[in-house]
Amino acid sequence: MTSNIYDRRRVNGPARSVEPVYIDAIEPIAFPDGLRNDGRSLDQLRPIYIKTGPLAAQQTFSSTAPSGSAYYEQGKIRVSCAVYGPRQGRKSNPRIGSFDCDFQYAPFSCSWKKRSHIRGADEKETAQILEQAIAPAIRLEAYPKACIDAYVTVIESDGKFATISAAINCISAALADAGIELYDTVASCSMSSDSSRWVADCSQPEEDASSCSLLVAYMPSVDEITYLLQNGKSTLDQTEQAVQACTNSCTRVYAVISRYLQSSMEQPGT
Repeated sequence: MTSNIYDRRRVNGPARSVEPVYIDAIEPIAFPDGLRNDGRSLDQLRPIYIKTGPLAAQQTFSSTAPSGSAYYEQGKIRVSCAVYGPRQGRKSNPRIGSFDCDFQYAPFSCSWKKRSHIRGADEKETAQILEQAIAPAIRLEAYPKACIDAYVTVIESDGKFATISAAINCISAALADAGIELYDTVASCSMSSDSSRWVADCSQPEEDASSCSLLVAYMPSVDEITYLLQNGKSTLDQTEQAVQACTNSCTRVYAVISRYLQSSMEQPGT
């Protein structure tokens, strides 16, 4: 008489094997006549719309009204930011203040990734990027024992690097609306490459088809780069070319933000 011996500690494989599914390589996007699908040239940015104070206008009589706020659009990208402070910091420093940032995607904001109302690891990483990009522009020594908090919400995203750049620009406008002392306004721009040429302000399909992406946060008045982020491989000459193109685009974004802030000062009701 024989008995079947079964080892419960062993993980038995399936009865039959299944061939894995391989993801096809993404083909680079073609640019006929040097134009993209939306009609832009390779170095052209999407139209920008800025408005400061939208959240303060809705919470005029609330004790939780932010010190400053901004709404930023760049093509399909839509970002809002609320700035609170200067207020008593959680970790007070008698010599210098601190800047903290909270970044979150709305659950319906991304077509390329499912989002939850709970912050993910990539959102926490992006928050650190925003802190490091913006903090050098703030006169933190003017706010000892104080903390400045920025809360960024992405309402709609179209390109990961482009969305981070838009968030940096939105925070800069919100800080100016809050009256925070700055050395300069930080402007940001991103570029992507298909190994042959750099394309500015890419949409999500263009970023997916690229082999390298680069982001630059720049203060044009003092000619200082506050943050540089690159994903992918490129040669030194290609990187230098991309950084130079990004700083030129940042100067154009800076001009748009400065022009709006100046006009909003002349017309306080807007």
